[in-house]
Amino acid sequence: MPQDPAPWLRGHMSEHLARSATPEPPANVVNLDRPAPGAARTRGAAALELVYQAAEAIGEIEERANETEARAKSLVRGAIDKLHAAEARIEAAENARREAMNETAARLQEAVEALKRAEARVAAAEAEALAAETRALEAEAALRNIEQAIRTKLLREAESVGRAA
Repeated sequence: MPQDPAPWLRGHMSEHLARSATPEPPANVVNLDRPAPGAARTRGAAALELVYQAAEAIGEIEERANETEARAKSLVRGAIDKLHAAEARIEAAENARREAMNETAARLQEAVEALKRAEARVAAAEAEALAAETRALEAEAALRNIEQAIRTKLLREAESVGRAA
């Protein structure tokens, strides 16, 4: 921040007024509109006071501007920090989502493979059951044929025993 110019300006203006407020004008200068020395001093003092007030106002304006700039910079830094934090949270959420998707995809793939294995086992069991049913039907047919053959043989023997008797 630049140094406050008010003290320097006060000193400079005081010296200037002190040099110009000499009691007697030079002899070779004719002053037609020169006011009384007291009136000039009063106007000079009033002008000097206005200059002081202007310098103080400028200094206050600069100070307020610097404070406003500092607040604005602070707000911007805070907003940037919040933005970075939000970006980090978003990235973490996206990473978690990707991880969950990958895990879900892996579980789904395992389930598909388990389903295929189960379907293969069911198909094999159905084939075995069909083969067993076919064998059972063939065995029943063979058993009926054997029963029929035994009946037929027993009946023939019973007939031949009945004829022989």
